[in-house]
Order: sequence, then C-alpha cells, then structure tokens
Amino acid sequence: MSDRAAFPPLIFIMPGIITVDLHHQVLPHWENCRAPLPMPPMVITLDFHTDTLDCRRRLPDMPENCAAAVNILHHDEHFDWALRRNIISRAVIIAVSPCAILPEHPALEVRRHPELPEMHDILNSPEKFRPLAEMFLDDRFLAPLLPGGVPAEPYILDIDCDYIMCRKALRPEQSSLIRSLAENALLITISRENDWVKLLRLPQEDISGSVIAGELLPLLKPSGSR
Repeated sequence: MSDRAAFPPLIFIMPGIITVDLHHQVLPHWENCRAPLPMPPMVITLDFHTDTLDCRRRLPDMPENCAAAVNILHHDEHFDWALRRNIISRAVIIAVSPCAILPEHPALEVRRHPELPEMHDILNSPEKFRPLAEMFLDDRFLAPLLPGGVPAEPYILDIDCDYIMCRKALRPEQSSLIRSLAENALLITISRENDWVKLLRLPQEDISGSVIAGELLPLLKPSGSR
C-alpha cells in the first residue's frame, strides 16, 4: 500500500485549503506542501489548547514514515515530529489555553494574548469572556500576537476549529490581517475537531467544527481571489 492510500479521509473544499477531522491528520499534507520547496516552511496555528509535546516522550521509537506516524500521534505531537523530520522550520501557535508544559523544541513558540483571563475564569464566567472570544480573528486581537504581520518566509496557515468559540468570531469587524495571512499562505489546513468544538463553544452556541470550517471559507478565500 502506498503512503497516500494510508492517508486519513479529507475534504478538499477549495484549492489551497484542506480540512481534516483531527488536528494531527494535517501532517501528511504539510509534508506534501514541503516536498517541492528548497527549505521547509513555517506554520502559523490558531488553536484553543495546544499540547506541543515531544513526540518521543510517549513513543521513543517513532516511525519515520509520515503515514504511519499520523496513525500513532495524538493531540499536538505532530508539531514536534514535523520539526524533527524537517517538514516545517518552526511553528508559532496562538493559543487560548497553552499546555502547562512548555514546548521542549526551541522552534516551537506558543503565544497567548495578554488580555485573556485564566482558564478557570473562562469556564466559570463564559459570558464575561464572550466579547473577547468574538474578536479571535479580528486584527485588534491578532496583531499584538503577530507584530510583524504577514511573515516574509513561506508558511502554512493552520486553524483548529476549537479556536472559534462563537459564531460572531467568524465575522470580524477588522479582518485585513487574517485575510492577508490566508492570501499569502502556501497552504491552509483546517481541523474540524467536532468533539472539542462542542465541548468548548460558549453557552447558547450551536456551532460545530464542520460549520466553522464552512463559514471560514468566505473569510479565507473570498470570491475572486486566487
């Protein structure tokens, strides 16, 4: 069986955009993106929580084959694996709830907005948190986390749908940065993560990962774009 035959099912929803069910399933598509390039691209990720653990911590004898690795990796271990395999050069992960264990790989950087409350406050008082959650794709929220704006180096834009906790966040008032990030990305990967979306969405919200993935399209690839 070829590696490609072993890849998880996915939906090509638009040229340059790939969706998968679980976050680590983006790995073979990052590998495909990297293959023709002289140097590996970086990754910019939007995610609610990120584990970014050393992929060897749980499985010291990790397979070198990407299709085999994607069937073993969990959570966000694929970042570490991709770095060790020279698939990506570095990763900047914008997270609401970073893992308590700091990433061990020096090329993994997790950024959290300074105005975000502690997790227990988000869980106990979600409505107080809603105005900020509504801005997660807005320039005013993202710009302090990406002070250089669109990177000069080649990059993949990676979105885990559990980052979006309410429908209003999908319609940012100021969207030039996220649109520019999408327009200039080599590839956009979207992880539906339906179970986590249902768990983390704010009260009275009915969004799913599949809905979020669909509603991101006009923002990421508006009509008439390349």
